[in-house]
Amino acid sequence: MNNRLRYWRGTLLGFGVIAAVTGIQALADTALSASANAPAPRLQSLSGLLPVAAPSRALHIKAWKTLSGSKVLFIRTTELPMFDVHVSFAAGSARDGDTPGLAAATFSMLSEGVAGKDLAAIVETVDGLGAQLEMGIDHERAHLALRSLSDARKSTPALALFAQILGKPLLAEEALPRVKNELRDSLMATSQDADDLAALRAKALLAPNSPYSRPFYGTDQGLQALTRTAVVDFHQRFYTAAHAQITLVGDLTLEQAKAISLQISNELPVTPPGTPATPMPAQTTTGTEMSLHEEQTLTQTHLMLAQPGVSRRHPDYAALYAANLIFGGTANSRLMKELREKRGLVYDVHAQNADWATTGLMMITLQVSPSFSAGTLALTRSLFSDYLRDGPTQQELDQIKLQVANMSALNSASNRQILQQLVAINRHDLPLDLDYTVQQVQRLTLKQTHEALNRHLSADQWRVVTVGATVEQRPVPAPSAPPPDASSGSMCRAATGFVAS
Repeated sequence: MNNRLRYWRGTLLGFGVIAAVTGIQALADTALSASANAPAPRLQSLSGLLPVAAPSRALHIKAWKTLSGSKVLFIRTTELPMFDVHVSFAAGSARDGDTPGLAAATFSMLSEGVAGKDLAAIVETVDGLGAQLEMGIDHERAHLALRSLSDARKSTPALALFAQILGKPLLAEEALPRVKNELRDSLMATSQDADDLAALRAKALLAPNSPYSRPFYGTDQGLQALTRTAVVDFHQRFYTAAHAQITLVGDLTLEQAKAISLQISNELPVTPPGTPATPMPAQTTTGTEMSLHEEQTLTQTHLMLAQPGVSRRHPDYAALYAANLIFGGTANSRLMKELREKRGLVYDVHAQNADWATTGLMMITLQVSPSFSAGTLALTRSLFSDYLRDGPTQQELDQIKLQVANMSALNSASNRQILQQLVAINRHDLPLDLDYTVQQVQRLTLKQTHEALNRHLSADQWRVVTVGATVEQRPVPAPSAPPPDASSGSMCRAATGFVAS
């Protein structure tokens, strides 16, 4: 596939903390009046401040439905003369049926040509208008997104082409072999990428023989059996206005946003009246195998632990989200301290709540030297068992509340970040508030967080996948003590005698 029409295969969890630095003049006055006999001051401009959560932008969500059934969310931002429109359909790979690869092939065929334009002409037109077109698919949904300048001379032809790609693609017979080859290349790339392979194997352990255990791109056998007739039928069934979710962010008036949503919705196939909605295939955890090793000659072993979590709409989602950040989701998490800072076993370790099927997944991923893989796995299991037993501390919960509040401000700094949050609200039918989860986290108590952990997660339910080389195992290093002059909880290592100006 052309690199300008690339797959989005994941969502990165952005993280950051904004520190509000105030009182500079007061610090300067204090320094000038200090006694000559006082000890040499240390760097302290941040350590004496009370933590303050950064305020988030006032962003108001407008919502409506088109007459043909498309759900639309819109946020207006006027800082830049451009806008983003994101359209997703309940047309992911879980709907492949008996032909693995059908959803991905239909999705890929959309950009292969419309009336009067082949793929090369589409790319040339999009480039000439200063626009960007991006595409992605997962188990549940397929999406296309357009970024365009707000100037009508640019946006009008860009939107016309975008709507045509969505609703009236050629789905030409001659394009199908090329698309099949691209999907086979994607399958090959997945099998050679250790992280992708580990995630795929973990899902296969959780839900074997289900659509959720297969790659988004299908299988060789499924792609071989694929026909244009099946692709056309899939498009007419699942790329309909009733299946569409439209999300807009940027320099548009409400009237313009409504007009764009109608333009797109009216171009899509319409479900005949009285046709029952096609439910998503059910996913149940039926796998009994708990671990799997994929032998590969690698310098690092890729380790993944996964177990079912909860959906974004579950009442306990916020508690598990916060608990997960404390355990392994931030640079100051328990796993980072124990595995990296104290033992130097990993460069990074990441725990996340991932969307998956009708529920969710808790996943822990890391890379470690092959000789320490067994010991690192045992240590991670032990740390999680302790976490379930004892729960987070009040200090950890207070810190994560502040960090989550500041993450909200950072994650709404650009149109693309706002769009990402708004798409999640649209997808999961969440309350129309960008700060909904943030507010839930702020109200959490230790008791609620600890109880939610033990309600939904278990120390003995991890599915474990390792991808790497089999070598002789060594015991993990003993934890090292912190530097003697390290102040508790501080990242500041300034030598005595330095003061911030």
